[in-house]
Amino acid sequence: MKNRSLILCATLLAAIIPLRMTSQSVKTPHSESLQLCLEGFTECNLLNLSRPEVQAVKQAADDRNFADCFTGSPTCNRTKLSPQQQIEMSRATHDLNLQNCLDGYDTCNQKLLSDSQRAAVTQALHLHNWETCLDGLGDCDKTQLTPGEKQEVADAENDRNLQSCLDGVGECDHAKLSKGDQSQVVRARQDRQLQECLNGSGNCDTARTMIEGMPAAKAGAPPADVH
Repeated sequence: MKNRSLILCATLLAAIIPLRMTSQSVKTPHSESLQLCLEGFTECNLLNLSRPEVQAVKQAADDRNFADCFTGSPTCNRTKLSPQQQIEMSRATHDLNLQNCLDGYDTCNQKLLSDSQRAAVTQALHLHNWETCLDGLGDCDKTQLTPGEKQEVADAENDRNLQSCLDGVGECDHAKLSKGDQSQVVRARQDRQLQECLNGSGNCDTARTMIEGMPAAKAGAPPADVH
């Protein structure tokens, strides 16, 4: 009796399991096929999809193409854009060209600009050149500067040169320093030598000679305790 019950249970399980496996095997391929179609893979088989699913796949393909066109992808097909998308693309292309012109990129096409936009671009490029001259970085065209701007650029160059001389770092052109600036540079160098002596990284003989040569030392002031 007990063996008969076991045989009956085994028979029922054998009948149920294939049914469940068959049900799952039907759903999984359809779901995968729909996903492949939505993502635009070549393995997509539209024959396995319902009419609403086919419509969703078409909409996804249109959206991908519009995104490709919007980002300038070579896979863009402008012929598949809707009239509204064409308008949006035209506006985006115009805005991108204007930004390229304002930034001074070679991809700028000034023929696509209005008169007011050309004026704005001219002003932006002038300011960009002026900033480049002031910073001392990049290509500076001083011929495009006004007399006042040229003076400001010259002052900025002198300030950078003085800072380099004071710090003892980079290129220092002493010929461009005033007498007052030269005195500050000498004192800054002496201060560095003394500090290097105190922290053990410099020559203290040089620092001692420098201190003894100071006006205070010549006047009879006690020498500093330099070890």
